[in-house]
Amino acid sequence: MTISTPQPLSLRDDSIFRLFWRYTLPTIAAMLITGIYVAVDGMFVGHFIGEDGLAAIMLGYPIGSILYALGAMIGMGASALVSIKMGEDNTQQARHIVGNALTLCISAAIIFCSLGLIFGQDILIWIGAKNHILSMATDYLFWYFIMGGFAIVSMAFSALLRNDGQPNRVTLIMILGGVLNILLDWLFIVVIPWGLTGAAIATMLSQAVTCILCLHHFFTDKTQLRVGWDSLKINLDTVLQILKLGTSSLLMYMYLSVVLILHSKAFLLVGKPIHVAAYSIVSYTEAFFYLIFEGIALGTQPLISFNTGAGLKDRVIKIRNLAFTITLLIAAIGVIILYSIPDSVVYMFAGNNPLLQPEALKGMSLYFWGLPFEGILLVGATYFQAINMPKEASLLTGGKLLLISIVIFVLAHSFGVTGVWLALPFCSALLTLWMVFRLKKLSIIND
Repeated sequence: MTISTPQPLSLRDDSIFRLFWRYTLPTIAAMLITGIYVAVDGMFVGHFIGEDGLAAIMLGYPIGSILYALGAMIGMGASALVSIKMGEDNTQQARHIVGNALTLCISAAIIFCSLGLIFGQDILIWIGAKNHILSMATDYLFWYFIMGGFAIVSMAFSALLRNDGQPNRVTLIMILGGVLNILLDWLFIVVIPWGLTGAAIATMLSQAVTCILCLHHFFTDKTQLRVGWDSLKINLDTVLQILKLGTSSLLMYMYLSVVLILHSKAFLLVGKPIHVAAYSIVSYTEAFFYLIFEGIALGTQPLISFNTGAGLKDRVIKIRNLAFTITLLIAAIGVIILYSIPDSVVYMFAGNNPLLQPEALKGMSLYFWGLPFEGILLVGATYFQAINMPKEASLLTGGKLLLISIVIFVLAHSFGVTGVWLALPFCSALLTLWMVFRLKKLSIIND
């Protein structure tokens, strides 16, 4: 008896609706798994280390998350280029891009980790960390600097693996990494009380596993994009293209880091450490939905880039519109849930903490009306990137950084803690209007 294998989907000819779900569902699933284990990580810290642990991780994580920003820049820039080259039937150039991406990852890891070990504590002090919270955050970041290369490669090559027609494999790898992270959190925080050091080690070990599994594919004969020694040799033009096209992804992830830092500084300026801890709960909750939006963006990127390279503009527009529609639907569901049962969400992180609960509930009520705008902006920026318009993508994400940097302190000065909570949704709403205007001006929506 023979077992038939499904024919691979054609990015050029198959149904857009079928392709959309074929690529986005596994990617969303992978992001959801990531969201779950990020949330569980916060639950372990909140329940077993306490509000000081949440405050310390909120001060330290923005620095550590630069690793993911670098990986996203390299991975998304290379992925968009690879998909465009494959759409042009230029496999040799696509293979060279993958090799250069790996060399860039290694170089970025060496530079970041060296600078982090030297300046990490000084940056924490600048953000506002003091006393035992400074000590906890320093211990947490140390392992990010020591093992950060795994996170960069994992981030970059999960995107490249997805672009190589392996979204299901990426999902399985992410599930494995997520389950491992949860088990290691339990081991290093509960069984062996290593505190935030244990949380950091658990995260980096799981990143090491996902890194190896994603990278392995590109050293086998199962892919047209097999990495060879010749492809590892840096080509300046290729590197500049990767960095140029990946800049918007860097800015998107740096934006997350900057937003966390700005909120922490603003809360410490007009409030107390308890407000930083409350913000950590809101951030963990937001991350769950943000990762779903990222799953939609990452899942549609190969489809949009390939069809852009193939000159099929009508298909590109239909894919984009479908991505926007699904994003808004999920955001609406998220807002309904968060405003219906906020107590249950806060309890998962804060337990019965009488000081932390009311502050987190207040923050959620002021913050999450902006969730739909966050989703649309993320998908929109990735869309510009996927169609090889890095200038528009970078303007969108860069403008977001500039605007929030000003608005958060203006509102903090004017309205105190309430103003800090309102800053991000206000900025996101304004930038969504700007993005729609730019799309219309570029004749993308109605062309």
